[in-house]
Amino acid sequence: MPSVYALGLSPLELDITVEKGKETEVVKNIQVSNPSEDPIHIVGSVSGTVAQFITLDPIEFDLPTGPGLKSTDPRPYKYVTVVFKVPREVSETKYNGEIIFTQQPVAGGMIGTAAQLGVAVRLNIGTMAAAEFPIYVNAMLVILVLFLIISIIFYTRRKK
Repeated sequence: MPSVYALGLSPLELDITVEKGKETEVVKNIQVSNPSEDPIHIVGSVSGTVAQFITLDPIEFDLPTGPGLKSTDPRPYKYVTVVFKVPREVSETKYNGEIIFTQQPVAGGMIGTAAQLGVAVRLNIGTMAAAEFPIYVNAMLVILVLFLIISIIFYTRRKK
């Protein structure tokens, strides 16, 4: 009887923005967990245009037996370190791809099929986004400044 495999990933997407014209290294972690009742072997890979900037560590590993898909008990997991190394000179402003984790049955276990789950990756090259505040925050700032000015004027007149 075939085994049902499952794979847990967190987060399910990475959205990275780096400054243009600056050599940059960004490190993120992805948690890979095993909820299934069988041990599994995981192999990581990267696809798409973003692949040229990414290294994974470890790229291949085993996870022990988990508590089962319906259980709320803790699941065995491992963190995979994702390193983005973006050189100073790049030709595009957007790179996309996916970090794919392929789950393979462990030798001697139940008959199963390989399964894959991926983390969407977006790498944006350009200036960092400026913070934009809602209009009511800007209006409140103006009101506070006016209140401060009026308070100073009244305070100085009262002192005389």
